[in-house]
Amino acid sequence: MLKASARFQGRNAMRLTVAETIAVRSISQPDRTAIEVLQGGPTYTYGQILPRIVALAEAIRGAESGPHGTMVALYLPNAADHVLGYLACMWLGYAAVPVNSRLAEPEVDFQITDSGARTILAAGEWLEAAKKAGARTGAKVIDADTVETPAGVDRPVLGEHDFGAKDCVVGYTSGTTGFPKGALYSNDHYLTAQMRWGWEYGLTADHVMLVPGPIFHLSYAGLAMGALMIGARVRIMQHFDPALALDELTETCTFAFLVPSMTTMIAEEWKARGKPEVHAFRFMISSGAPGPLSMTTQAMEMFANARIAEAYGWTEGGWCTFEVKQKATLLAHSVGWPTAGNEVQVFREDGTPAPVGEPGEVGVKSVTHFSGYLGRPEATAEAWKNGYVMSGDIGIWQPDGRLCIVDRKKDMIISGGENIYTAEVERILVEHPDILEAAVVGLPDERWGEMVTAMVVPRGAAKLTAEDVIAHCRANLAHYKAPRRVEIAAELPRNPMGKVQKFRIVESLAG
Repeated sequence: MLKASARFQGRNAMRLTVAETIAVRSISQPDRTAIEVLQGGPTYTYGQILPRIVALAEAIRGAESGPHGTMVALYLPNAADHVLGYLACMWLGYAAVPVNSRLAEPEVDFQITDSGARTILAAGEWLEAAKKAGARTGAKVIDADTVETPAGVDRPVLGEHDFGAKDCVVGYTSGTTGFPKGALYSNDHYLTAQMRWGWEYGLTADHVMLVPGPIFHLSYAGLAMGALMIGARVRIMQHFDPALALDELTETCTFAFLVPSMTTMIAEEWKARGKPEVHAFRFMISSGAPGPLSMTTQAMEMFANARIAEAYGWTEGGWCTFEVKQKATLLAHSVGWPTAGNEVQVFREDGTPAPVGEPGEVGVKSVTHFSGYLGRPEATAEAWKNGYVMSGDIGIWQPDGRLCIVDRKKDMIISGGENIYTAEVERILVEHPDILEAAVVGLPDERWGEMVTAMVVPRGAAKLTAEDVIAHCRANLAHYKAPRRVEIAAELPRNPMGKVQKFRIVESLAG
């Protein structure tokens, strides 16, 4: 038997981490089903996941420390080991750096080198990509598929190391200045956030949670871990398939977080089947992009047995408002009321609170916040105002206490639930030798919410095509960030001060 490491004894932090809380569940209910990997994957009981966590922890134990401490990059398929990889890092007091498998090679390399990760835990379809990234960055690659799991482990002594305030996850955001930033989260933050989610969303042990999205996204990873903390079943889709998702919600799964593009695709499948009753589904969270009222009403019709809820938040502030939708009170742009443990405020330009009906920037003060940006103290300071983590979104308080999000202060596109900062795409565009200047905007798109669109000015007499531009972007950015539409122009529209007027680009292209 592997010996489970003893754990944490802090007096200034919480007594247990998320990993230890799940270990308690593993010990107390070993025969209960924990994780089922769909599309041909295995099933794990709670009794099996603790030995696997410990085995993965032993595989990465002794990982070389970097300039920001011990970081382990997770470059894993959407399967059980991706969730358990986070927990293995927590078990040792390391920080997990989930790698978005949709990123282009330069983006992956940036994330690994910026975090200082010296070890990559990889597997399956992403092992070769991880080995190439390791060769480029000097990071050691460990193949999780070769890590053997013992039949059991000695009962661990929990709560022995002071890991509460230590960073446990680094989540990379799209970059407002062209480069991503690593947002830091402590063990205490994760434990508190998931307990609050469970409380607010009614997540209980009798739920069966569908995980339809990528576990490198902290929302899907966090919800999966929260479900395991409470003893629920977690069913992971290795790849999103709207037909399978509809089957799962009809027959088995009771709880799911669906970004609007997923809901739209499931609705298309539901209509194609003749609008059958969706029996099992009981609770849906929508988030990641503002969904139109038509989508909400369709979800209420399609998922007639479920509560349809909207959660609003951002990477640094987390989910901070919530609303279970009611037909009688549907309101466009509403994201609900502040959740337990959060104080949400709307600020005028002068920093004073905005009254009901007046727009301003949304900020949150929470019982737990993100800890700041990795290695970027100035950016960390800019993220806060008067003790609030600022969102960059423009909100308006309603007379009934709900918050409506009406605009974005940040120059950001949301496509398929993914945040895409235009500065990041523009930085890659102007690196093309035949592009003099470029501007990126989001145009309305029925399926994805917004479509990344670029207007570019060629350099001199260069013969530039839209296909050339898109290929260049896809070689250097995740495909979802690359423009799907490119317009070649003689010049960009500007105001008298020389500032690019993106609203004029939208007006000219949206027609």
